[in-house]
Amino acid sequence: MKILSALTAVALTISPAFAAQKKADPVGDYPNKPVRWIIDFGAGGLSDTLARIVAMKVSDMWKQPIINQARPGANGTIAYDIGAKATPDGYTLVFVSTPFSVNPSVYTNLPYDTRKDFAAVTLIAMYPSSLVVNPKVPVKSVQELISYAKSKQGGPTWATVGVGSSPFLATELFRKQTGFDGIHVPYNSSPQALTDLAGGRIEFMFVNMPTAVGFIKGNRIRAIGIASPARSVLMPDLPTIAESGVPGFQSVGYAGAATQSKVPRAIVEKINADMVKALHMSDVQEQIRNLGGEPRHSTTAEFQKLLNDEIARWAPVAREAGVKLER
Repeated sequence: MKILSALTAVALTISPAFAAQKKADPVGDYPNKPVRWIIDFGAGGLSDTLARIVAMKVSDMWKQPIINQARPGANGTIAYDIGAKATPDGYTLVFVSTPFSVNPSVYTNLPYDTRKDFAAVTLIAMYPSSLVVNPKVPVKSVQELISYAKSKQGGPTWATVGVGSSPFLATELFRKQTGFDGIHVPYNSSPQALTDLAGGRIEFMFVNMPTAVGFIKGNRIRAIGIASPARSVLMPDLPTIAESGVPGFQSVGYAGAATQSKVPRAIVEKINADMVKALHMSDVQEQIRNLGGEPRHSTTAEFQKLLNDEIARWAPVAREAGVKLER
């Protein structure tokens, strides 16, 4: 009985110290089980592919699998909602891309708070939009497209993946800055729109470089401008839209990782450090470039600033276009 009491006393003495040590080191043995990565668009798409490139390297570091779970729908909001409501233990990541910053301005009833419910982890890639036309359209530059659009009665036909999407807002911004009308043709996916663009059923569109690069290299469509602040190393001969006579025009997509906002900062920073280590690897960068993206990495604060800046960038465009959708 005395031995049992002594053991109990020792346990009571150790427990507070052990608890304090555990509290001081929230990372502990993280991760000690599989991590799921909620993907905002469909399996096999750009988000899923970029996530797999990074996950393969990080899971090797962690000796734990990172399992991609595609939850497409409603311009990414289904996946983002899952990420916002996940248990804040670091075992659920969410892949965020440009719609993440656009959605607060186009949806009236998001089930999460974009600014408060997420912790930015790291930027993974940037992919500027390219302005592309059907090769039979008699234009080879941005200015020629603008002149053509203004001279055509009713304006040219242009495609997006739907009202409120990133390409839709990019086109609205472009039309506002250059002053022409047109006929919007919405599609369910960019590949469908590109196929119709190549076939001559529509005349121009904005599309991210990774999606368009195969069509461009195959001469099925013509790229006449890129919507980044500077020319892309992927297509250095392609002028920016800004230098082509539309000052300040910019539409650059991003891809990155986030998690639930209440995940301990030490865990968020560990995930960041290991993902950044993977993003420094030459084979990872090569794979991202082969997709048509530009490899990037960042601190958590840098990525959070980019997310906030993008929310601010697209809000007035959506407001002026009168876009209000219900999820």
